[in-house]
Amino acid sequence: MNSKKLFKGILLLITFVATLILIFLPIYGDGQNGLEYTDNFFNSLAKGSSNYMPQMRKLAQEYVGTPVAVELAVESGYQAQKTALLYTAAGAQVEVSGPVLKINGDLGNILLQSVNDAEAMFNNQGEQLRDRYQYHPKEALKHWWGSLKNMKGALTKQKKFKQAKVVTQIMSRALEPAYNFYGIAPASVSANVGLLTFMLVFYVVYTLWYGYGIFEMFEGLGLSMEKSAVKEEV
Repeated sequence: MNSKKLFKGILLLITFVATLILIFLPIYGDGQNGLEYTDNFFNSLAKGSSNYMPQMRKLAQEYVGTPVAVELAVESGYQAQKTALLYTAAGAQVEVSGPVLKINGDLGNILLQSVNDAEAMFNNQGEQLRDRYQYHPKEALKHWWGSLKNMKGALTKQKKFKQAKVVTQIMSRALEPAYNFYGIAPASVSANVGLLTFMLVFYVVYTLWYGYGIFEMFEGLGLSMEKSAVKEEV
């Protein structure tokens, strides 16, 4: 038994647990615990590097003047009515029959309207969509995403593959980030290098901290992982 190693191992484990308790206390940011603060921090960094709205707007503008005529089936008549408001705002003609929408309009203008709504949500300005459509802004983005997914399928059946690809890009690079990051403040990596470096280094050190504490404690108790000697037969 090695009392020095045992004491060192116990001390490391005690400080490990004490640090863990500090991590779970709501003393970071606006009453958040350490895990919540870290999660929000990395979400902010992710949002800061996911703003493709200018590129998506430019892409949509390339299709202004391109006519589109599709029939979309959604889940319910209620959803169809809510979705119709989106396309009407984009200047399209919409006929609703139960859960089915017949849409005739300008593909570029439709995509531009979806990007405008996505950018407002990305900038945490959901009230713009609420005022425009008179229902929850995240629901509006869900209807945009769902209807554009159906439109992509309809365009593919019409063999308009290039247009279908553009719709997919708008969905994945405008609507999805806007929905997922709504309510989160963006942050740049360059402005947070110090904190980011500290968190990554702390994660590595804290992981080793526990393992080293266990190792030292068992070493102190004489429970080492040494390979036993091979007994030779005479």
